[in-house]
Amino acid sequence: MKLKSIFVAVLVTMLFGGCRFFFKTPTVEKIQDLKVQSISVDHTLLVVSIIVHNPNSYNIRLSKLDLDLLNMNRERVGMAVLQKDIELPGKKSINLDFTVRIQTRPLIQMVSSINHDLQFFISGKGEGKAMGISKKFDFEESYCLEIKDHLMHIIPSLNAGGQDLFKLTRTYVDNYGLSKSMLNAEFILLNPYGFSFNLKGFPAEIFINGKKVGSGNLKSQLNFNEDVFYKDGSMVFELSNLKSAFGAVKGVFKGEVKYTVKGTILIDAMGLDMSTPYEYEGSIPLSMWDLLLN
Repeated sequence: MKLKSIFVAVLVTMLFGGCRFFFKTPTVEKIQDLKVQSISVDHTLLVVSIIVHNPNSYNIRLSKLDLDLLNMNRERVGMAVLQKDIELPGKKSINLDFTVRIQTRPLIQMVSSINHDLQFFISGKGEGKAMGISKKFDFEESYCLEIKDHLMHIIPSLNAGGQDLFKLTRTYVDNYGLSKSMLNAEFILLNPYGFSFNLKGFPAEIFINGKKVGSGNLKSQLNFNEDVFYKDGSMVFELSNLKSAFGAVKGVFKGEVKYTVKGTILIDAMGLDMSTPYEYEGSIPLSMWDLLLN
């Protein structure tokens, strides 16, 4: 009986020793993909897809996989961890997705002005387990994320999380005459993302009760960088055909006449020309309207 116990102990030792010897370390084959899930003023969500391979002929358990996203100065800008243990089938590779949260303003500053992309180092540490035995592994790979299309959508939209970044503050007559008058529309433009860009134009037409009464543009261009949160601007419109527009709305308004501006935002950012349709509404105080028509 004693000899049998010794034999079993030796057999178990050999078995586990053999497993330890033949237990191959799991590996990260490659970064399959890195894409933008969403961009908001405060943070950006990236989804990192990683291919993990189990070289063993039997199933093992992936008990840990921590990711770090590093900028080109090797400073950590984001991280993600494996939320639960994953079983890796023998001799198989599986895709794992990780959501990484990054602060938006530092992310924007990382965008290359030459290629309009984001360059990262993606590094990680993991651990695989089988039959009470564990093996650790690590990896690192550089990755370039194309972000040009996202920026060309976000920058000229003048919108952040449903909030309009263009704020009309005042409408007034700067100069008036019998046939033509000059109307000023002052506004504030916000830059919560910290973009560097130049608002170089806003050619637009102004309408009253659906009838075009004039056209205009920016009074002067507005230049922004990552340290400028907002700037004051002004649009100047040359108005005509006011009496016919007045006849269409006479007796309808009280205290003010509402107008609509429809035009195209023209932006230069990171060497790219961007444009998008944009419109806003305002009102001309009745006292000014009387002044224009008398």
